[in-house]
Amino acid sequence: MAISPWGLFRFNHRFFYLHGMNQFTKRLLIFAALVVGFASMAAALSQMVTYKPWGVPDSKRDTYDKLLAAQEENRKLRQEYADKPRPQASTVVSSHDFGWMNPGESREFQFPIRNLGAVELTLQVRDVSDERISATLAREALAPGEETFCVVSLTAGAEAEGTLPTSTATIVTNDPLKQSIVLGVGGKITSELVVPEKISFGRHDITEAATAEFWIYSQRSEQIQLHDVSSDHYQIQWVELPPDPPAAELQGKSATAAIRVAATIQPKDYGKYTDSLKLTVGMDGIKKHVEVAFDGRVRPPIAFYGPEVDRRSGVDFGTINRGTKKEIFVVVRSRGDSSRRIEVLDYEPKDLEVEMQPQSTEGTYRLRLCVPADCPKLQFNMDSHRGYVSIGDPDAEAYSNWLPIYVQVVDVEKKK
Repeated sequence: MAISPWGLFRFNHRFFYLHGMNQFTKRLLIFAALVVGFASMAAALSQMVTYKPWGVPDSKRDTYDKLLAAQEENRKLRQEYADKPRPQASTVVSSHDFGWMNPGESREFQFPIRNLGAVELTLQVRDVSDERISATLAREALAPGEETFCVVSLTAGAEAEGTLPTSTATIVTNDPLKQSIVLGVGGKITSELVVPEKISFGRHDITEAATAEFWIYSQRSEQIQLHDVSSDHYQIQWVELPPDPPAAELQGKSATAAIRVAATIQPKDYGKYTDSLKLTVGMDGIKKHVEVAFDGRVRPPIAFYGPEVDRRSGVDFGTINRGTKKEIFVVVRSRGDSSRRIEVLDYEPKDLEVEMQPQSTEGTYRLRLCVPADCPKLQFNMDSHRGYVSIGDPDAEAYSNWLPIYVQVVDVEKKK
């Protein structure tokens, strides 16, 4: 009669117990039996668990499995035909870019196809991706070593502009390892008038005019004329520049006629500015009106420098105990017009001492900011409630700048 492991364990337990085995040894044997049991269970469960492929999200698991299946099928086919004669389709190129095309224009390209195998290769055009493309095979059967061509034609739409999406033609073969050949063609459609997407005048001082150069060109007309350049909010001066030397911007653009333009602007205030240039362009006797966005930035005419000056937050005195004097010195430069007379226009809080003296270098000043010892309690240390000093030309409101000041004066109680 067969004895189960549990029955054997009970028998052994009773046997050792009857023979006076000590308590420690009996517990050790029980623990060992439990460890063996858990190990057996873990081994059994591990045989039932399947793991997901590492790095493959669940949303792409089907694609991953199909790819593995296709690779396995290809491996089996290669093994099957390793020593068997078969047709072998070979293509030197499988895609072609026609470059710039005019609307309605048709172009064609010959894709060579060769049979490198030992058995006759058969070919057939199965389908094309869209109505813009057609494909024709010169021959549909190739003996070993022979070559033919598939002529693929692409027609640009009459209303199309920009880059055409790739169109494809699919050819089916009797090559077991290359059952289909996909040939793709594409191109770009020319435009009647091409202007910049945006023009930048860069950063400049308020006293100087900013100039930006740009090209406008046509890919269809043989001659274009620029009649006017204007803006609704800024005065624009423009001039047509000689087209030589050719600009890098026109390389590979298939430009048939081009104009190089220089536009000049001089805003009356500092800060960032944006607007649109309105261009009037003549082509083949017809005037076209287009707009081009532009931007720029006028630097403040007065700048502040110093080790205790932050470019964004200005000057921070911190928290000062009332009765303590503190000074900060700032270098002020009139960079827009160094010969212009500038002075302190205003400051806050009024309890500060503020004075500015010219230095030996024209347009450079030394600004003294002081919290005097007798200054009352102040709280100008928040973004919504801070101090400032305004420097500028009293006769020209736009020629000015201001420096933020953060300061807090408090009574600090002395410990008794």
